[in-house]
Amino acid sequence: MNTIRNYLENLFLGLPHTEDVNRAKNELSAMMEDKYNELKESGKTENEAIGIVISEFGNLDELSETLGIKQIIENKTEILRISYEEAQNYIEDSRAIASKTAMGVFLCIMSPVILMLLLGLGELNYISIKEDLLIAAGLVALISLVALGVLHFIKFSSKLEKYDELKSELFEIDYKTEQMVLNVKQQDEESYKSAVSISIVCYILSALPILTIPLIFEADGLGTISVALTLTIVAFSTYNIISKSSVHEACNVLLQQEDYSVKKKSNKTHQVVSSAYWSVIVAVYLGYSFITHNWAISWVIWPVAGVLYSGINAITSDR
Repeated sequence: MNTIRNYLENLFLGLPHTEDVNRAKNELSAMMEDKYNELKESGKTENEAIGIVISEFGNLDELSETLGIKQIIENKTEILRISYEEAQNYIEDSRAIASKTAMGVFLCIMSPVILMLLLGLGELNYISIKEDLLIAAGLVALISLVALGVLHFIKFSSKLEKYDELKSELFEIDYKTEQMVLNVKQQDEESYKSAVSISIVCYILSALPILTIPLIFEADGLGTISVALTLTIVAFSTYNIISKSSVHEACNVLLQQEDYSVKKKSNKTHQVVSSAYWSVIVAVYLGYSFITHNWAISWVIWPVAGVLYSGINAITSDR
């Protein structure tokens, strides 16, 4: 029945939320549910029942006069329709670009690690080079890694720009396309959940080096090296979750679920606030980290920002 309800929601996309439309929607929902139950009782499988119901009640133009919304249908705003091939291409492009985008993020997070390792090893007297030269070499590595990361974003992420409108605009997909996307999401579900679980555990464990190493060892330089180790764990965890979540996100976009639901797309306040919020968080994180060089603490900005965003999301969603 969830498939039928989702299909019903797609049928009424672009129609105004008037009393007549809501009444027609409820009537059609009841008709489809009655037919579905009748077919199930007659021995039809779930897929057979869904297919018959959609073929019989899936054309709103033919039913508009019976439902009393013919005039409204004729004045309906045109909604973008995504074909089976377009949906398939979006999923495949997302899958192909995922590791490239993840590598860009990985390089940016890893950019200060070489600098920290050089400084830490210098303090431990493992490298007998002047500190100024170590800092210079570390900064060269930092800027080079950031440049490579940005290059990855520009080169590969731009290939998905043609699908950006799907994340913010309403569109329709047919039953066959919806089933294909649902199957892909189901097949990817285990891999996605596993990646999320592993990354979350690693994010939690990433705090251990900077908390325990300075307490166990008193040698100068180990504190700086522990921060480098923490950033490395965070970088690999982030790479893992980004590279494994691309298909899941693409399916949510095509199914208009979670962050890409019809309700949130229609809520312009939510879109503006969400975009501005994360832009500010990124600016605060980078600004604080590079000015203070306190990378051991600055990572805390992200979990705090995530908690605050939950509250902001709830408020803007209600609006």
